[in-house]
Amino acid sequence: MIVIAGAGVTGFHIAYLLTREGQEVAVIEQSERAMDNVRRQLDVKTILGSAATPRILLEAEVHRAELFIATTGGDETNMVSCFMAKEMGASRTIARVRNPEYSGYFIAPAKSPQATRRVIRPKSLGIDLFINPEIETAKEIAVVLSGLYPSPVEEFAGGRVQIREFRVQKEDMLNRSLSEIGLPPSSMVVTIVRTDESKIPRGDDSLRRGDHIHVIASREAMQEVTPALDSPRSRAGKVVILGGGRVAFHLARELGGSGTSVKIIEPDTVRCRELAAKLEKAVVIQGEVADRDLLIEEGVASSDALIAATESDELNILSGLVARNLGVPHTLVLINKPEYIPLAEMVNIDTALSPLLLTSKRIARFALHGGVLSVALLGGEQIQAIEFATSSTAHVINKRIREAGLPKEAIVGAIVRGDSVFIPPPDTTVQSGDHVIIVAPLPATPAVERLFK
Repeated sequence: MIVIAGAGVTGFHIAYLLTREGQEVAVIEQSERAMDNVRRQLDVKTILGSAATPRILLEAEVHRAELFIATTGGDETNMVSCFMAKEMGASRTIARVRNPEYSGYFIAPAKSPQATRRVIRPKSLGIDLFINPEIETAKEIAVVLSGLYPSPVEEFAGGRVQIREFRVQKEDMLNRSLSEIGLPPSSMVVTIVRTDESKIPRGDDSLRRGDHIHVIASREAMQEVTPALDSPRSRAGKVVILGGGRVAFHLARELGGSGTSVKIIEPDTVRCRELAAKLEKAVVIQGEVADRDLLIEEGVASSDALIAATESDELNILSGLVARNLGVPHTLVLINKPEYIPLAEMVNIDTALSPLLLTSKRIARFALHGGVLSVALLGGEQIQAIEFATSSTAHVINKRIREAGLPKEAIVGAIVRGDSVFIPPPDTTVQSGDHVIIVAPLPATPAVERLFK
């Protein structure tokens, strides 16, 4: 059982993902309106009240929870509820904490100069994992900007296997079946993502302009795949960030440490002063982010990338379009509502990132069971790639893939065996010690996990 405190956008989305995986979920929420939204759309147990109240936690049965996730709007509420949940018997806890000062280690004062000072760790507070959505998002943007190719990448088996996302744009890929596009033999397309569907393809599926595909390959083979499917770009040396919120602050600090020139444009004068005082290596400009003349005056057209990171999805998308019109090589926008991501992609924004989806991905990695080593969400939220370390007692041992009992919607994307990485044909026999990467829709993952127990 998994208990989620907070039914806002993040909590609701996590509950949605977990119920699709067949998990038993209970949701705690103070707002009647938010709770009604949960009851209408999700098959979960609901408890109306504050998660920082022992009576409410008892009603939610946290004593039998495998995982307690606190995603309310208050950092302190999340931390206190995690502490109480752990004391009441919850196996593991996760707190969404937006204040970075809360999420690290600190040293308590010593009782005397000679006494040993005590280190207070998150687990001492009953919290197994702190998640800061803004920091996660800033790190992801920094990775995108530092890469030679703009497409996101997920790594498995210690980086020996990669899954990279590509947008289908090259003419020689259009209206051709997957078996005809000529990928290296040690690679395979494992998802096709369109506006109206996300699916695991078969060899006779063809590609359309604007499709997003995920390709699995060994790290070495991906070096051949990437230039065949994507166009390289120079690394971002000059970046403009629109909006001076927490993501902008963390990103500017991250990029400034790597030598990237950063300029932030923020309309609020007080916030500009705060940023200028804290960020020695960034230039902070007070002005409206939608003012095209200001963007031209501040040299946006000569930047390598523009990051639209205001609180408004619509303004971020509009700013991204203005930047493209000015000739900025790479536009990246933050999207708070995941359903807006297809819209951003339709208007040719290069990268659209959702802090919500990134947070959900991190929690999915933590909430693992059944021998899972790592997991990544593909196609927004419809499909998962899961890495299993195969034990000698697993149900799939010494069975051919075609006879192992995998759901028909699932495919084996890669096997790591000893020093070799390969895309296995259906008659491959799974051996003890293999690292097996499975790609499957969310509803099929519980059945897949049972095979590896």
